Amino acid sequence: MIKNKEVIKYYDKMAKKIKRQDETRNKSKDFSKYDITLMKNISDIDKSLLDLGAGTGLLINNLINDFKKIVAIEKYPEFSKFIMKSPNLKVINTDLLELEIDDNFDYVSLFGVMNYFNREEASIIYKKAFSFLKKNGKLIVKHQMGIHKDVVINGFSEELQTDYYSEYRWIEKEIVLLKDIGFKAIEIIDIYPEEYNRWDNTHFYALVCQK
Repeated sequence: MIKNKEVIKYYDKMAKKIKRQDETRNKSKDFSKYDITLMKNISDIDKSLLDLGAGTGLLINNLINDFKKIVAIEKYPEFSKFIMKSPNLKVINTDLLELEIDDNFDYVSLFGVMNYFNREEASIIYKKAFSFLKKNGKLIVKHQMGIHKDVVINGFSEELQTDYYSEYRWIEKEIVLLKDIGFKAIEIIDIYPEEYNRWDNTHFYALVCQK
């Protein structure tokens, strides 16, 4: 399996020079308030959360008081330095495709991550997420997806002024992929305003998937 080299180079470069927590948004609108509201609505102070691709903590910094235990997985230490310190929060710096963890969680979150992986890689990560969940646990995954078909960006981005890659898989294909892995019930959450969707063939969705 070959990882996508262009997006790795892009984030390698960002990690070396990042100065602000919000730089990982890649010039997109700040929709973190919708992500935070979604997670707070399902949170439980007696439950545990595994956040995959935690980035600079734009999400979990706002959830520290909402879960008994949080483990944040982020490849780049330069990003995770922005994550708040808390007795109930642990940060592990590793690649999601290589992640092994001997623990199970009530919730697993994947926000703004999965469009950077192709279908084969996505399947590996979703299988890992499934294995990390307790019985009847839930995966909450949110990213930009194709509305009617796959939309793949692979080349030079005028907006970012660099080579870039994203695979916005058709939402129906994403749901089939998750069901094939074993998730029993999948709820589509559409809470992101139209102005946050910059292209007419993609849309931000969240999927709540029960093991």
